[in-house]
Amino acid sequence: MKSTKIAPEEAAPSTPRRSGRRPKSDTPGSGLSRDAVIRSAVELAQKESIFDVSMVRVAREMGVAPGLVHYYVGSKDDLLSAVLNTAFRERVLALPAVTGDWRVDLEGVCRSSLEVLARWPGIANYIATQNRFRLFQRVQPGETDYGLAYFDHLGRILEHAGFAPEQAALAYDLTMMFMTSISVEFANRQAPGEHKEFIVRHVSQFDRKTIPGAAFLVEPFANIDSEKRLDAGLKLMLDGFETWLSKPADNSRAPRNARR
Repeated sequence: MKSTKIAPEEAAPSTPRRSGRRPKSDTPGSGLSRDAVIRSAVELAQKESIFDVSMVRVAREMGVAPGLVHYYVGSKDDLLSAVLNTAFRERVLALPAVTGDWRVDLEGVCRSSLEVLARWPGIANYIATQNRFRLFQRVQPGETDYGLAYFDHLGRILEHAGFAPEQAALAYDLTMMFMTSISVEFANRQAPGEHKEFIVRHVSQFDRKTIPGAAFLVEPFANIDSEKRLDAGLKLMLDGFETWLSKPADNSRAPRNARR
């Protein structure tokens, strides 16, 4: 199977604000500022979805020309990153106080982060499907990159727990994969329990003898809800991480067979 090439995640360096004349004091939008534009974009993202945020749409919401939005914010990427950084700031502020027990702390990170993501329509799907700005943000001088702050917070928890750097990096990555998957499932109502009637009805059309595996699974499968998924997934993941602490990191990999 051919591997799929994925664009590397990046947060490009902050670009200089576009040159241009400031609006005259008696023209529409003369009270605009970068903060005002970002607030409008954030309100749009929270009300509808981050996928609806664009220069043109924000300009329409504010009743100004798109050129003014460009003037104060820069590019569409600058605007998108500013909105994501606002969501990520909320995610950082919601983090529970560190207890020193890495399992408690990591579970607290997961649960608080999922609650925040649920309040931002489209953010979960964005993180699951896009590479740009899903980790670090493009910020102005003096601003905080809350993606980096979150990355640092989890790194500190894992380092304090005693994981080797390679183990900690993989634990971080797997934790983010788990949270992304769960948050997308929450956002799109994909837990089997959300569709119990359909699942049971469909399988019951067939003779149990012809599909014994499906008949064995269907009832308990259709009873799985989001909370059960989250609780079981967290326990399995954290139990797995705990086994790493009892053995050194293994960085060796079996050599791949050279293609002929």
